[in-house]
Amino acid sequence: MHLPIARKYRPMKLSQVVGQPTTCRMLQNSIKMDREIKAMLLTGIRGTGKTTLARIYAASLNCPSFAENSDVCGTCSSCLEAQNGTHPDIIEYDAASNNGVDFIRDLNDLVGQIPSYSRRIIIFDEAHMFSKQAQAALLKILEEPPIQLTFILVTTDPDKLEDTIRSRCLGMPLKAISGKDLEVSISGILEKEGKQYTEDFVKTLSLSGGGSLRDVQQILDQCILAAGDGIVDSTYLEDAVGVISVRQYKAMAPIFCSLDVKKGIEALERWYSDGYDLEILFRDGVPNLLRDFMVVLSGAYSDKITLLSGIPAEVIRKRLTLSYEQVKLVSGHWESLLELMGGTHHPKIIWMMFMINICE
Repeated sequence: MHLPIARKYRPMKLSQVVGQPTTCRMLQNSIKMDREIKAMLLTGIRGTGKTTLARIYAASLNCPSFAENSDVCGTCSSCLEAQNGTHPDIIEYDAASNNGVDFIRDLNDLVGQIPSYSRRIIIFDEAHMFSKQAQAALLKILEEPPIQLTFILVTTDPDKLEDTIRSRCLGMPLKAISGKDLEVSISGILEKEGKQYTEDFVKTLSLSGGGSLRDVQQILDQCILAAGDGIVDSTYLEDAVGVISVRQYKAMAPIFCSLDVKKGIEALERWYSDGYDLEILFRDGVPNLLRDFMVVLSGAYSDKITLLSGIPAEVIRKRLTLSYEQVKLVSGHWESLLELMGGTHHPKIIWMMFMINICE
């Protein structure tokens, strides 16, 4: 049976986690230094590894080989039970469906029944969904938890948790996954799947995920299905998902560099005949490209800043003839036509008006 990529390649060890080296090191050291975290709050945008890290840490606390390997072994009975979701001392609750006072009362009973030899970990996924009454009841347990008990709260919206809950947890904010880390992960998965791919595809997909590995993996699943036995390239991102590819940005950029109205109209005809989605290209592509121009022209660019178009900063510096003020003027023309683009069935006309305005 075919598993979705997000499940098939879900990390089972700290060493497999993508893009969170600091958090992984903190979790690792907490066990090695015998400073076990009794209440932890994992936060961050979707798809950055919060629930995955919670499960791995829970498995790590029960793995007898962790101290020796600085990671779970993945082969002992405890690790296998953790992977299968059958470990008796790793309990995971979805707070969205278990958020009432009755549930917390049941949890109180469960907490009181922990054997002295046990090490029990309770994971609350989507913890921000707890009601205020449920949070108040949970707070009482967090104030004086049994020594054998560890709580891990996972949420995308920590501000919905009471301050008193947050203050009793060690906060671990997970960062958005960087473009470089996403590129490495995408390439690795495609190679393991035995798929041929283009570098343009990998670059475009890494830029389109918004820092979420899970979102990227879901799109990758779609593209692999669309490509079949063929090469996985950015065409599938453009057609099946509606993502603007680096290839398309590279086609747009020369128009702003030349400001030649004839070349602009010819390019528009070519995009139209090639089947580009002109509305998406105008609504999302133009501001992303202009934003990159402004970042580079202002001198604000550094290696820590992601250029949304995927065009290298040195290429923009070399080929862009517009000044910063001219780019701002082009942005003004785009903004004035944006509303018209949203209400027309003829995006080609709006594009033509835009090109004539900026070139003239």
